[in-house]
Amino acid sequence: MSFFSSILAFSCLPCAAFLCAAIVRCMIRLAVMDHPDHRSAHTIPTPKGGGIGIMVAFGLFFPVLQGMTGQSVLSFPCLMAAGALVLLCGVSWLDDLYQWHPILKFAAQTIAACLIVAGGVHLNWPTPLAGAVLSVLWLIFVCNAVNFMDGLNGLITGCMACAALCVALVAPFFGVLALQWPALLLCACLMGFLPFNFPHARIFLGDVGSQGCGLLAGTATLYIASHTTLPHGWVLGPALLFPLLYDVLFTLIRRLYMRQTLVQAHRGHLYQIIYRSAVAVPAVSLLEWGMTLWGGAVAYLVAPTAGVWSGMAGATLLVLPQLTWTLFGVLRARQHAIGRW
Repeated sequence: MSFFSSILAFSCLPCAAFLCAAIVRCMIRLAVMDHPDHRSAHTIPTPKGGGIGIMVAFGLFFPVLQGMTGQSVLSFPCLMAAGALVLLCGVSWLDDLYQWHPILKFAAQTIAACLIVAGGVHLNWPTPLAGAVLSVLWLIFVCNAVNFMDGLNGLITGCMACAALCVALVAPFFGVLALQWPALLLCACLMGFLPFNFPHARIFLGDVGSQGCGLLAGTATLYIASHTTLPHGWVLGPALLFPLLYDVLFTLIRRLYMRQTLVQAHRGHLYQIIYRSAVAVPAVSLLEWGMTLWGGAVAYLVAPTAGVWSGMAGATLLVLPQLTWTLFGVLRARQHAIGRW
């Protein structure tokens, strides 16, 4: 890139953030309300659908940045990913409006994941076919995990912004330079939304935002795993998402052990338990952001190494903070008698 092209590309980032903020203001005035229920962390009706600002700003500036940075705008993977994102965000927004049956949302996630994989972004291990199937399952899982974790002010937005920033900073080191500018753009769009949601929420992401961010995060993870030049470079995506994935997996396993149904809505996630035990919302969200950054640091240390021991050391570094977080949540739940969870 020339110096002039770099300046133009960087200038797109604040423009995307301002466009996102302007759309979010419009969504606040539109006032599609999220009414609190027994699972909600908020107590008054609050607008939702702020994720539309993030997705629209990202979608409009992405081809501009691709052209400025010399990347292909109309490549087959990009077109398939764009179609998948539009489909999933459209269905998610309609679900925000009309509360569709979960099967319809799952169908949209499955189709979107298949479009991403059909576009060529997928694993090739252990075989191309098995890798494609695993990739579809991974994308569906990440979309749902991000959606499940979107329950406190700023938690998902901040985690996704931290993860995107980490990807942008280390993309050349991991050999995935093509992700640098898209990651910076997503981070800018998320930062345009964050002031409206943290520390006090004037609007929520809604499914359109959480599902869209989940699809982008899952796709970036697959791209890194299949294109990185480092021995353990594939760990970057899972390490950045690890605080979210751990919480979801822990909750699913605990509910199975307690013989509770997995499809029933609940507020038994670790972050919800800790919030219900009188820990301030900003503190919970900030700690989750910090664990996301910690995951990026661990991946940066482990990625250039090879061998089983380095992988085990990296896994230990990722798991220990989560075990501490779990112990903290259990102790807080007992001390504050929050009831069955």
